[in-house]
Amino acid sequence: MPKKEPELEINAKWSGPEFWKKWGKKDKNCNCSRSSGGCGALYFVGFIGAVVYYMQAAIGFGAVVTGFLKAIVWPAIAVYKLLESFYGVVS
Repeated sequence: MPKKEPELEINAKWSGPEFWKKWGKKDKNCNCSRSSGGCGALYFVGFIGAVVYYMQAAIGFGAVVTGFLKAIVWPAIAVYKLLESFYGVVS
């Protein structure tokens, strides 16, 4: 018996004013929340502060690159140090 190939039907309409009117409205069945991006803004301010802090201590190109990379991951470093102070180093 030959294998039956799956069928795919695409009903997409990407043009016209009706599509764009629907696209902008929130779905009433959606339980998702929309945030204003406050956490991203807070992280960005912290990133800028970390870049300034690390660049003040940088002497040479290698220190600048290392400081920039540390500024990107500073929340992970902060959480690690916080947990290390509470629980100690796990061996």
